[in-house]
Amino acid sequence: MMKIKILGSGGWEGIPIPFCNCRVCKVAKKNLKSKDNRTRPEILVETDKGKFLIEISPDIRLQSTRFNLLPIKDFLISHWHFDHMYGFLELHAWSEFIMNGEIKLYCSQKTKEWLDKNFAHIPKEIVILKQFQNFELYDIKITTLPVYHMFSQDRDLEESKLENTFGFLLEKENKKIAYLPDYFEIPQKTMSLIKNSDIVIMDGTYLLEEQFPNKPEQNGLKSDPDHLHGKKILELANSLNAKKIVFHSITHLTEKTHEELQELLPKNMKLSFDGMEIKI
Repeated sequence: MMKIKILGSGGWEGIPIPFCNCRVCKVAKKNLKSKDNRTRPEILVETDKGKFLIEISPDIRLQSTRFNLLPIKDFLISHWHFDHMYGFLELHAWSEFIMNGEIKLYCSQKTKEWLDKNFAHIPKEIVILKQFQNFELYDIKITTLPVYHMFSQDRDLEESKLENTFGFLLEKENKKIAYLPDYFEIPQKTMSLIKNSDIVIMDGTYLLEEQFPNKPEQNGLKSDPDHLHGKKILELANSLNAKKIVFHSITHLTEKTHEELQELLPKNMKLSFDGMEIKI
C-alpha cells in the first residue's frame, strides 16, 4: 500500500500570513490546529519499504515536530522556489553531523544549479533527473513530469527543453497518484501520463479567484503569469478524468475558510489541509 500525508497545504506565505488580519488569517490564529492554519508545501510518501518527502518546506521544522516524523534521507524537489525548497537550510546540522551528508535530493538540472549556488555549504548527494525519467524508491515507480511554471524562462521553450520544474507520477500496484507543483501550462505528454489517475494533487494557489475581495494584494496577483488562475484551474482538473482531485498551496486570498471553499467545489475535488491522509 502507498500512503500519502499532506504535511503542508499552504501557498508561498502559508496561513496565517505575517501581519495579516483578514478574516481567514484571524480564524487560523485563534486555532492553530484548524484546517485553516496552513504551512508551506510538503508531502510524505510511505510504503512498507520506507518513506520519502516531496518538497522541503520552509516549515519542515514545525511539520517534523507536529507529525513526529522519523528521520528521512530521500527528498524529491519540484523546483527551486522558496516555498518548495528552502527548508533545506533547517537540515544543515542534521545532514552534516548526523547523516554525514548521506541524504539524497532528487531534482532537475536547473534546481541543482540553484542548490550548488546557494546551498553548497550543506553536505548532500544530488540526483539529477531528466524529463519523464523513471526510477524507483521503496517499491514506488516514479516518473518525472515537466511543467511550464516560470513564465519568463519557460514560455518560449519547446516541451522537450523544460528543465526548471518537475511534477512526479507515483505508481504502485496499479494505482497512480500524480503530483503537479506550480505551473501555468501542462505539456501534452505530461497530460497523457496523468489522465485517468486515481488521484491528482494539483496547484490551488489561485483557486476560485472569482471569490477574491477587491483589495490591492488580490488585484495585483491576478496578473501573476507563473500559475493558472480561477476557472482555468477547474477546467484543467475536469479534463484529467481523475477519480479524485486534491488541491495544494491554498492561500488566504479568498478570505474564506476551508469549509466555505470546500462547499464551492465539486464532490470529487478536495482542498488539502495539514495532516490530510490519503491511502491508496
